[in-house]
Amino acid sequence: MSVGCAGLLRSAHGRRRRRTDGRRFPLRRAVPGHLGSAGARVECAGLTAGLRKVPLRPSWTGYAHVHVKMDLVYGLVWLLTVLLEGISGQGVYAPPTVRIVHSGLACNIEEERYSERVYTIREGETLELTCLVTGHPRPQIRWTKTAGSASDRFQDSSVFNETLRITNIQRHQGGRYYCKAENGLGSPAIKSIRVDVYYLDDPVVTVHQSIGEAKEQFYYERTVFLRCVANSNPPVRYSWRRGQEVLLQGSDKGVEIYEPFFTQGETKILKLKNLRPQDYANYSCIASVRNVCNIPDKMVSFRLSNKTASPSIKLLVDDPIVVNPGEAITLVCVTTGGEPVPSLTWVRSFGTLPEKTVLNGGTLTIPAITSEDAGTYSCIANNNVGNPAKKSTNIIVRVPPNLTVPQEKSPLVTREGDTIELQCQVTGKPKPIILWSRADKEVAMPDGSMQMESYDGTLRIVNVSREMSGMYKCQTSQYNGFNVKPREALVQLIVQYPPAVEPAFLEIRQGQDRSVTMSCRVLRAYPIRVLTYEWRLGNKLLRTGQFDSQEYTEYPVKSLSNENYGVYNCSIINEAGAGRCSFLVTGKAYAPEFYYDTYNPVWQNRHRVYSYSLQWTQMNPDAVDRIVAYRLGIRQAGQQRWWEQEIKINGNIQKGELITYNLTELIKPEAYEVRLTPLTKFGEGDSTIRVIKYSAPVNPHLREFHCGFEDGNICLFTQDDTDNFDWTKQSTATRNTKYTPNTGPNADRSGSKEGFYMYIETSRPRLEGEKARLLSPVFSIAPKNPYGPTNTAYCFSFFYHMYGQHIGVLNVYLRLKGQTTIENPLWSSSGNKGQRWNEAHVNIYPITSFQLIFEGIRGPGIEGDIAIDDISIAEGECAKQDLTTKNSVDGAVGILVHIWLFPVIVLISILSPRR
Repeated sequence: MSVGCAGLLRSAHGRRRRRTDGRRFPLRRAVPGHLGSAGARVECAGLTAGLRKVPLRPSWTGYAHVHVKMDLVYGLVWLLTVLLEGISGQGVYAPPTVRIVHSGLACNIEEERYSERVYTIREGETLELTCLVTGHPRPQIRWTKTAGSASDRFQDSSVFNETLRITNIQRHQGGRYYCKAENGLGSPAIKSIRVDVYYLDDPVVTVHQSIGEAKEQFYYERTVFLRCVANSNPPVRYSWRRGQEVLLQGSDKGVEIYEPFFTQGETKILKLKNLRPQDYANYSCIASVRNVCNIPDKMVSFRLSNKTASPSIKLLVDDPIVVNPGEAITLVCVTTGGEPVPSLTWVRSFGTLPEKTVLNGGTLTIPAITSEDAGTYSCIANNNVGNPAKKSTNIIVRVPPNLTVPQEKSPLVTREGDTIELQCQVTGKPKPIILWSRADKEVAMPDGSMQMESYDGTLRIVNVSREMSGMYKCQTSQYNGFNVKPREALVQLIVQYPPAVEPAFLEIRQGQDRSVTMSCRVLRAYPIRVLTYEWRLGNKLLRTGQFDSQEYTEYPVKSLSNENYGVYNCSIINEAGAGRCSFLVTGKAYAPEFYYDTYNPVWQNRHRVYSYSLQWTQMNPDAVDRIVAYRLGIRQAGQQRWWEQEIKINGNIQKGELITYNLTELIKPEAYEVRLTPLTKFGEGDSTIRVIKYSAPVNPHLREFHCGFEDGNICLFTQDDTDNFDWTKQSTATRNTKYTPNTGPNADRSGSKEGFYMYIETSRPRLEGEKARLLSPVFSIAPKNPYGPTNTAYCFSFFYHMYGQHIGVLNVYLRLKGQTTIENPLWSSSGNKGQRWNEAHVNIYPITSFQLIFEGIRGPGIEGDIAIDDISIAEGECAKQDLTTKNSVDGAVGILVHIWLFPVIVLISILSPRR
């Protein structure tokens, strides 16, 4: 019994006691918190009821008697109170308990399914769950969709109510709901129930054609796929109809019904194989969830015809569209094809369409556009055939520009040779072009111009040099749509660069016991404070030092040996970095140089084998120790194995000395790869490789020969080594830009500036009377007549060009086999013939192999270039009109000259200008 009960008893008794003076005895006040509490009232209910049964008399005598009895009752009540407080210190306090009951429109309720309650409801109905709790004090209640978490809570008005009510429930609101009750005693009580929302959307049919079969008509003897899709819970079942005919798998050989594996039953496909006339019909797809939750079946129809086609559209607007704020803009989208007629919708790439947007079919209007309305707008046409058609345009709402330089980008410190980017950050729509210039207007930009444009505010400079240091100005260009003053900003560029040195790399070839001195020079450096250097051989430090006033440092080696050969590096260092000179000191001999102009290198020509005369010179033979031998390697083309042998060399090789070695027993007609390596006491030198090929003698039985000097070997013509200078192969397109004017041809004989010809260059240091001689291959004549000697005739012709006031002489000679020192003159001309090509024809009657020689003689000055082109030798005599008729080009006449030279008869036609 609590103190509150005692007070209550005293209060009850006090209402009946009175003093002798007629006033009541003062009532004892009940203990706060117990007397007025419901618990106290319940606790004391039995005691007060018993108290009311004690008989009281109004007389004073009786009062005294009763008073004695009441004192006894008070004592008993006090003892009872002490006993009760000792027995139960907690009283009626209790932890919470909770359970969930449901009401509303439930389709199905499973009390136990895998240890959870499942409440099934149809989408759009009202969900009502009540959380019944017990416990004292009264527990607080909270509904959540994630146990113990505040995520996915409901509106504050419903979170803490016993009843959770969701009207027009949607599919995304399904899930597990938790009711949590707590009153501070013990652990919170939690119960959950899973809500399963059932629904069935309208099915959608899309039509697709098999890939790669589209031709003139979209559907004509094609395979067509009708795809039916409907979102549902529980899973949907599909059925197909063609008109009133129910289509089943196997009921029609031209129809196939299946579900794609990856769709997990969400899609049903009707495949029409090789369309037939009866396949052009109305098709219906019925989606059903078997009337669960009283959800009715839904159907969609599609009519397939030979005109069925996917949609196509076009936009009647520009892209992009640039407008000012406040302007109205209209976008027009029209269909250009599609059956059934496509529906048009407008979407925005990010976010929804502005609320003020006015839509009228394919026309979208935005009144009073703002910068928030900018973006990409797309018109989409869809008729469920093929893929939807989509066209987009970008709306740019102008915003005045602003120009800033990032704090870390000015001043910008870089090194010479680097690639750097000067940045000015620009805002505004559309972004204006940024114009870059030097702050000092008299200084040009890195590309040589006075101003450079940038579309993103970045000026990129490749290979920065120290001359580019300074202040750069970026400013906005004239801004279209707004009359605003150009914004400007400055960027400072500081270029530091390590020492630039020379040589960057130098190869030094020197023999043993000789001295060598290497020098590394500073060209430029910044900053120039404290330049130091260090010399190294490989990783070995040789010398260090500091520059005073000199601009170079040297390192000598007095006597070279195997230990001194290697790579020497000289590093010159400043604050910005280091420049390096590298020297490769070696005793390796240079590579030999093969001689490709060997006259008749196939000097032995037997039935199955041939021999080759290999010739070469040695590059810089005195640079290193004496070459004692060559290692010759040879292998047949396409083979892996090299055959090697050494060629001993006696004495010193002179510069330009032609060395010959004969390769024998080479198999016809195989080609061979030849490798030649010089050997000194240092070891192997650099190797060189060439390919030798078998070639039969030129025109072994001459019938016809033509040469325009277009190929690389100039038709096997060779330079005479007894003359003063050489003929040169040239075309107008490749000649030196410093050529001598007023002499030489402007094109080859055909008029092409890319065609080649041979000419003599008479510029200095050539002197008057010096000769250049060009030798033809050796020609063999046709075999002799076995019934008697006959002379074979050949027509020899060529074009020549002799233009210039200092033209000398052009001679043609005939050299016969065996007559190496006797040359028979065939043709000759001298003096200026004008800026044109002339043609000469000569009849020759050789009885043995022969060779032709062109000799050009330098005149009294530099304007004396002579050229030849298109040399021809044909069996048979020249036509008479070529020998005697007028030349329509230069007015020359043919002069018939008979020169009898044993053993050859020559008929010469000299073409000279008429005077």
